[in-house]
Amino acid sequence: MPVTRRRFIEAAGALAAVTSVSSLVANDESSPADQVRSISTSKVLLVDHEFIARSEGVQLKLHPPRKTGERLIESEHPWESATLNWFSVLRDGDKYRMWYECYDVDGWPTADDTSFCYAESNDGIRWTRPNAGMVSYRGSKDNNILFRQIGEGTHRSRVHGSCVFIDPSAPPDARYKCVSQGMFQGIGERPYYVAGMSSPDGLNWTRCPQPICPVFADSQYSGFWDESLQRYVILGRMAGRGGRAIGRSASDRFDVFAPLTESRVLQVETTDPPGCDLYNPACQPYPGVPGLYLMFPSLFRHREDTLEIRLAVSRNGIHWTWPDRETPFIPLDQSGDFDGGSLYMANGACVPTGDDEFSFYFSGSVLKHEEVDLPKLTDPKNRRVITRAVARKDRLVSVTAAAGGGSFETPLIRFTGGRLILNAAARSAGRVRVGLLDENRRPIPSRGVEDCQALTTDDLSWTVSWTNGHDVTAWSDTPIHLRLELQNADVFGFQFSGETS
Repeated sequence: MPVTRRRFIEAAGALAAVTSVSSLVANDESSPADQVRSISTSKVLLVDHEFIARSEGVQLKLHPPRKTGERLIESEHPWESATLNWFSVLRDGDKYRMWYECYDVDGWPTADDTSFCYAESNDGIRWTRPNAGMVSYRGSKDNNILFRQIGEGTHRSRVHGSCVFIDPSAPPDARYKCVSQGMFQGIGERPYYVAGMSSPDGLNWTRCPQPICPVFADSQYSGFWDESLQRYVILGRMAGRGGRAIGRSASDRFDVFAPLTESRVLQVETTDPPGCDLYNPACQPYPGVPGLYLMFPSLFRHREDTLEIRLAVSRNGIHWTWPDRETPFIPLDQSGDFDGGSLYMANGACVPTGDDEFSFYFSGSVLKHEEVDLPKLTDPKNRRVITRAVARKDRLVSVTAAAGGGSFETPLIRFTGGRLILNAAARSAGRVRVGLLDENRRPIPSRGVEDCQALTTDDLSWTVSWTNGHDVTAWSDTPIHLRLELQNADVFGFQFSGETS
């Protein structure tokens, strides 16, 4: 596990080994299959069953990103001499920015063992540690430490499990926000609660004088401004059905949240194999698709003492499903490399790093959960390394058919625009065809599956055409179904465009 003092973890209570993860709600009961979904020109990604009303011979398939093996950030300086820890990555304009926690051997384990540090990059690959000149460490301010402790009086402490995000709704002096674990002595019986910070530039931070959420939790929190809800959202680890689970809270104000324990959104199920639970949320809105959320919790296998990264998805941030419960999103390395013992995803991990590429930043260590102690960390090869995996844009999950073929139909949708764009890939001798159906599921003349010119290649933005053209303006703003027939192919999503040519 990320470096922390286990006596505080045990104080959270009820964090024993139990069963592996399972979705709480497969379908939102407020969204019946016959309800019209107004999508306008929004992008639709097929990451769950929300847009699959009927299907035959197809299944959801997870497409894990490719590990690069790059050592983007690793311990190099005395203040990083124990190991690196939780971190956040954001694309801020043309710059990539990272905030990470690290520990030094001299401070371990005390209330002054953590440095909150900053790094930046022009491409998301080559990272530098700017000289912040803000904190004296061993008599010198020549370092990238933003602070070691923050706050005033008895509310001053280190941070742990921090998540930095940009708040577009805030005034300039509070554009950057951060949630973390923090110490607030004299409030309740436990010393740690959820703390909040704000900053005008991501470098100079001010801490909220009181906890923003009155609960204890360990590992990393997630926080963000939800543009769809116009509210702040935080998620963190809590006690679930016999073990670790994920709780969520939303608020109109950044400084006051209801306890995470009032809304458990992801936990283990008694029907799953024994010996697993969830560790950290690593949750964020998906870039470019309002109303779609991703969560990358680490699945903790107690028997093996390992943690690997999984993917859960949601359309509202409350009801979550697993596209593929059996397949790790980022698996442990089996060859003895640095990411073979425990993996944790960064907050803000899904970051565009090219025209059609997303990078997923995570950290890895050869050490397993219970192996993290100072004697082992004095060996540099055991320290945590920040790295990434890459995937093509919008290609994390697909509806897939094998060579025998399959089909699926959407629920009723209402779109605007003149063209239908498909994100799909046909493999050897494969193909994809699309047809429009009316409200009674009857093929629309000249726009049926039989009229469609099949996609037989790999295309992120293929314009669907039929024998007499591609224009679908005549059915704009009219409830229809889409029917897709595929053979040896993957369909990742679709979108209607306002353009007709």
